[in-house]
Amino acid sequence: MDAERAGGEGGTPARRRGQGELEAQVLSVLGEASEPVTAAWVQERLGAGLSYSTVITILTRLHAKQAVTRTGRGRPVLWEPVANEAGLAALRMRRLLDKQSDRDAVLSSFVSVLSSHDEDLLRSLLAESGPDDTGAPSDRPER
Repeated sequence: MDAERAGGEGGTPARRRGQGELEAQVLSVLGEASEPVTAAWVQERLGAGLSYSTVITILTRLHAKQAVTRTGRGRPVLWEPVANEAGLAALRMRRLLDKQSDRDAVLSSFVSVLSSHDEDLLRSLLAESGPDDTGAPSDRPER
């Protein structure tokens, strides 16, 4: 059993990670690499007693979310980030929006709860995208 589930030393329960925390840590480690790396390389840098299978599970989830790519047909499989932590958050937001039937209402509600700073930033980013942008969602996450 993994140390995360078995509890800490001396019978103290281990702290449970927040949703997406381990994914963010894996993306951070991948971001440090100068080239595609193995799951074992990621596991070694994460430390914290994570099992190899846990690391593979997280990498596979990130691959399904299109946040990482995997190369190699045999062994070793090499992993590389497509999106950083901010890119992964953007992918999550996009997927949530895609599930809504009234996108206009969702976006309007989102904008209405932004701080004035965030609203100014969003306006600036939209202005930078320019009039040639069709506004069609891209399937490619940005790095």
